[in-house]
Amino acid sequence: MTKPVVHMIGQGHIDPVWLWPWTEGRAETMATSKSAVDRLNEYPDFQFSRGESQIYQWIQEEDPALFAQIQEFIRQGRWHVVNGMVIQPDMNLPHGESFVRQVLLGKAYMQEHLGVEPRVAYCVDSFGHAGTLPQIFSKCGLDYYVFMRPGPHEKELPTQAFWWEAPDGSRVLTFRITGSYASRATVHEPQIETALSAKPESVEHTMCFFGVGNHGGGPTKVQIEDIQSIAAGREDLDVRFSTPQAYFDAIEPHGATLPTVADELQYHAVGCYSVISALKRNLRKAESNVLLAERMASLAQIWAGQAAPRERLTSLWHRLCFNQFHDTLGGSSIKEAEDEAITVLGNVAVEAYEIADTAGRAIVSRLDTSGSGGVVGIFNPFGQPFEDYVEYEPWTDGESWEDGKWGLSDENGEAVPYQIIESHEALSRVGRGPRRLVFPVKIPAMGYRLYRFQPNLPQEPSTGEARAAALQLENDLFTLRVDAQTGAIVSCIDKATKVEFVGPEGWNLGQVLEDKSDTWSHRIQSFDDVIGQFGDAQVSVYERGPLQASLLAERSYEGSTWLQQITVRHGSPDILIRNWLVWQGQWRMIKLAFDVAADSPQAAHDVPFGWLHRPTNGHEAATHMWMDVTGLSRSHPEQTIGAALLNDGKYGCDVRDSMMRLTVLRCPPYAYHEPHPIGFKQRYDWIDQGYQEFTVAVRPHIGDWRDSGAVQAARQLNVPLPLITMHCKPGEKRPQASLLRLSSPEMEVTALKPAEDGNGYIVRVAERHGRGGSGDLSWLDGATFAISLAPFEVSTYRLANDAGGWRMTACDMLERPL
Repeated sequence: MTKPVVHMIGQGHIDPVWLWPWTEGRAETMATSKSAVDRLNEYPDFQFSRGESQIYQWIQEEDPALFAQIQEFIRQGRWHVVNGMVIQPDMNLPHGESFVRQVLLGKAYMQEHLGVEPRVAYCVDSFGHAGTLPQIFSKCGLDYYVFMRPGPHEKELPTQAFWWEAPDGSRVLTFRITGSYASRATVHEPQIETALSAKPESVEHTMCFFGVGNHGGGPTKVQIEDIQSIAAGREDLDVRFSTPQAYFDAIEPHGATLPTVADELQYHAVGCYSVISALKRNLRKAESNVLLAERMASLAQIWAGQAAPRERLTSLWHRLCFNQFHDTLGGSSIKEAEDEAITVLGNVAVEAYEIADTAGRAIVSRLDTSGSGGVVGIFNPFGQPFEDYVEYEPWTDGESWEDGKWGLSDENGEAVPYQIIESHEALSRVGRGPRRLVFPVKIPAMGYRLYRFQPNLPQEPSTGEARAAALQLENDLFTLRVDAQTGAIVSCIDKATKVEFVGPEGWNLGQVLEDKSDTWSHRIQSFDDVIGQFGDAQVSVYERGPLQASLLAERSYEGSTWLQQITVRHGSPDILIRNWLVWQGQWRMIKLAFDVAADSPQAAHDVPFGWLHRPTNGHEAATHMWMDVTGLSRSHPEQTIGAALLNDGKYGCDVRDSMMRLTVLRCPPYAYHEPHPIGFKQRYDWIDQGYQEFTVAVRPHIGDWRDSGAVQAARQLNVPLPLITMHCKPGEKRPQASLLRLSSPEMEVTALKPAEDGNGYIVRVAERHGRGGSGDLSWLDGATFAISLAPFEVSTYRLANDAGGWRMTACDMLERPL
């Protein structure tokens, strides 16, 4: 009879940031690693597993002798490297590209300095796992996954080992830890029996983890000797020191007998999606700007011959990845650690935009801008043409725009309609100083176009159907009404069909909920205790059109104030809501709520490299840039209608029936866990006090949300368009150009970057609607390549120029040829 095999996994989990700053995390790294080396020297049968490139980098920098010992144990096969990432990130909130770069950077370091490429992804302490991750893992050469949360009380799974499948069909062999990844236990038989009880019947292997963790530590002598004693005394078991890779190698031949889970692995610590608003918004800005910087650097290298700053870009990605650590990005660390992460992410965003601006200026400086006045080169970083509004403040050297009869035109001298709106400064006298313009533009895909502002340019008054009156807004597409007391939108009617989009509860409700849960919201699934809402509204007309019309609505709740600018634009399907919130309060949550007038509603949510349907049961969930509720119209039951809610830096949300709510903030104490009795300390740091700003947009739609353009609109809300002011001068480049264009609306570019090895450029394309699609990728001067993507597929390509011209080859996500 075959004996069950228990793979005893020796590890020492390190939180580089949590109840301590990263400097303490670095110290615990050194002590834990030295202890592990000592145990390996003392016990010849002992094996140790350790992941994360940042941990190894600290050791290499601080103690080369210790690092050399680790390298030797790796060569001997006794120190095993897992998790080819920079750190163990939050596995819900980062952009899909961030997950790729975690592995790209992590594996590159490990291959260069450790001589290995891990195949086991290992994020044992993260707070839930997005359902699209198996595709990312698989295409990054990670074939296996070890996790612990959510536990059995939070997510029922068929067994501890299973195939985890993404929406595109990619799958990885996955193991959920039974019990815990870290232990101070000195007697291990109970843990072993627990692991065996969760083992699939079809395999004879399980894993059991031991070693002091969180603040490091690793396996102790007592633990190792207890396991040795068990192994010697249990004739019915094969208990051995082992590794996750050895375990997966043992069970993979029996993979056909294991079940498949085609679902996200949720929910644990749902409050972490929303705590620390500044951190979440700076994450979104940093990711968006670094992706923009890569694209602009690629354009400048091709069009202006300016070498891409690859080392700076790599440094930005590394800083970004480190601050996606799950206790950092989840907002569960102490205030000083979170404040530093906010600063670092803000610096990443600023430095990335500097790279983008430098690249843009290199290109525009080569364009022919001769003429009068000045020009602005507007860049489109997306794979489809950009047709929307931009805001810009042209400099007229102090001359009044009206007195100088300044105007706006395109590269052909054709007048461009514009509207003057309030500038951002508060210095000028009436009729003097800068003028801020809002105007519609059409920019080629992944390209640029010049617009000119100049004096003495005859121009007819702009026309449009954006209008504002007391408590009302309208454009050529819809009309909406606002409640005088609450500032909520109580009606939005489609002009063409007369369909009402707003449900009886209204839109733009500023709900206040009681939330006594800890920083993580342990054991919480939903937030339902609404105790009030922002009201006592003061609503006034702010802009009257004709291109842009808006209302200002200021609301209050118990001394906190919330100012909103609610805007419609001619020809635009979006209702833009800019928010300036000053909050003072504790044990509260704020949600921005929208009741869609739809029966049989379905909810869709933006997740890394894709989207997911989720039940409309009110459970708190993580979304990225958009969410949507679609169903049958209540006013016109023959019509399918819906509304997409876009945001520029929020993540927590819920949908109950037809009501979708975006979580604006939570305000528990920093790093507060329930066992701690509030009042034990004399002073607490409270989260999300004071001022914050953010923007949302509502896109009502007739028909399927996938035909509404909501996904592209969400990307445009988050990724800035570089606007490059340039003086007038001669040049050799034409006034508009496109580098890359996707012909299919089912696809989007998620990355355009210089290849890591310097050979050409990497383009990553995602199928964004779950319907699949085929089309062409047009590149530079006439090169065209056919692309076909299955539903939810993400594909990576290398574009390189050899003697025969540009050619495109398929790669994995680590830029290796397939």
